[in-house]
Amino acid sequence: MRTKITHLAFLLALLGAGALRTARAQTVYVPAAVTGYTADVVAEGAGTVASQTTNTVDRGNSAVRWCFATTNFVNPSGQRPTRALPPSGLITSISTPGLTYQMGPFTGNNSLRIDGASSGTLTLTNPQPCSEVMVLATEGNGNTVGKTFVVTFTDGTSQTFNNIVVPDWFGGTITPAIIVGSRVNRPDDVIDNPANDPRIYEVRLTLSVSNYSRSVQSVSVTKTSTDPVLNVMGISLGSNCLGVPTGGTAVASPATVCPGLPVVLGLTGASATGGITYQWQASTNGGTTFTDIAGATTTFFTVRPTVSTQYRAVVTCRLQSSNSTVVNVTVPPTVATVTYAAGPFCQGNAGGPTQTALPTSFTPTGGIFTSTTGLVLDAATGAVNLSTSTPGTYTVTYTIPNSCQAVASTSITLVRTVAALAYPGSSFCRVGTTGAPTFSPQGGTFTSTAGLSLNPSTGAIDLGSSTAGNYTVSYTSSGACPATATAALTVKSDALPTFPNVLTPNGDTKNDELKLTISDVTGYHIRVFNRWGRKVYEGYDAAKGWKAEDNSAGMYYYQVEYADCAGRQQLHKTWIEVVK
Repeated sequence: MRTKITHLAFLLALLGAGALRTARAQTVYVPAAVTGYTADVVAEGAGTVASQTTNTVDRGNSAVRWCFATTNFVNPSGQRPTRALPPSGLITSISTPGLTYQMGPFTGNNSLRIDGASSGTLTLTNPQPCSEVMVLATEGNGNTVGKTFVVTFTDGTSQTFNNIVVPDWFGGTITPAIIVGSRVNRPDDVIDNPANDPRIYEVRLTLSVSNYSRSVQSVSVTKTSTDPVLNVMGISLGSNCLGVPTGGTAVASPATVCPGLPVVLGLTGASATGGITYQWQASTNGGTTFTDIAGATTTFFTVRPTVSTQYRAVVTCRLQSSNSTVVNVTVPPTVATVTYAAGPFCQGNAGGPTQTALPTSFTPTGGIFTSTTGLVLDAATGAVNLSTSTPGTYTVTYTIPNSCQAVASTSITLVRTVAALAYPGSSFCRVGTTGAPTFSPQGGTFTSTAGLSLNPSTGAIDLGSSTAGNYTVSYTSSGACPATATAALTVKSDALPTFPNVLTPNGDTKNDELKLTISDVTGYHIRVFNRWGRKVYEGYDAAKGWKAEDNSAGMYYYQVEYADCAGRQQLHKTWIEVVK
């Protein structure tokens, strides 16, 4: 049979078997040994009351004046009280659990007895700090409100308690520390055994937190009225949260959870005695501020975080508090986002291909990018390698690898446009037009360097309006991803050459040679004749000319024949004068 282990069971195993024990408010009381008692009001052993006491609890009169007795008191008639004080003087309070008093010795003074308007002091033989001073006291002859107690510390400071009520030892309605159950008459040794009297009460003097660290030196009491008679018969010190409580260690199970699922918070190592209270707090801003969780006041508490949250417990005892360590509960995201720039992404465009396309945003960080075959994608950054990816439309998925599976996706398109351009030829004479080029895709624009008369829409070239030279024509397609194709072509000159009519071969580099300025021709042929018709020069190279070196000055005639760049035959005849 498979056993299901809950988060609580796991946390209990982590914290130990005692983790679910509820912290109880418990004050530790220690009876204090004191000096300063002024009267013996308790009879003990065999004999008369008067021989064993120095005074009575009340004032009484000459015939009736009562004292306490112990259980081992025996009057001269051999009578014992039915109930009485224990011979040890150790009193266990019936009002406050765990509280005990050690009364003064019954063989000596055991009461700070104040009869009338007066005061007295009990001094601790072993001063020590505490959170409250418990005074064992009772009154005879009625009770009044006018008593003031002062607790003095070893550093000289003190704390005053005004208007303290100590009830009468008979007929009280407040639960006492002890119901003694008997009294003995000092004048005649008579024993009285009432059912619920006489009583000794406890007075609680609660110290302020600022005095917890101070050691109690003494307790003084002042009574401003004649009646009643006050008897202070013991002091006990209560220790409850004397120091700052221990905050302990906060734990969470599980430490990672999907939004809204339960997490059990637990606390270990924290203070668990005294008046301890607990308050769990949460922070969703990295611990900058913590806010109380309503109702989270136990050492174990279940929360259902929707975002990653830090938790801690505030452990308080009275006015002093400590924080536990902070425990982090991670809530993985269930929603992811991913975006790229608006497409399409161009491959091989005119300005040079964009090599990488990065996502414009993705949340949260730490996810993994995937896509279908054809897209070259960096799994960690989402970068798309445009140069090596195949054109097409792809779905990019961004996944956060956790148990909550946050996934986002987006579509991107890669476009690679290839342009083409071709003219009917690569060389043209400067007449007419080149004709329409072939190009793709349609709808683009033609451009070239200065000198070429180019139609930007059709690519046709007006050769007659262009300057002879070499050109590169570019065609750039339109659309989201333009591409460019080029074509190289030459425009040849078909202009008529200049025919000189003077030749001065004197070496001044001016008119020294009969040479025509002509290019892009074939079948070049020049002949020069003197005035008698005799040929004096003949040449077939347009780059060379006649210098008339061996000829005399005078009039000459020449004839030039050639085929121009369009293949048309040209014949020109004219004269030239040689001057020497």
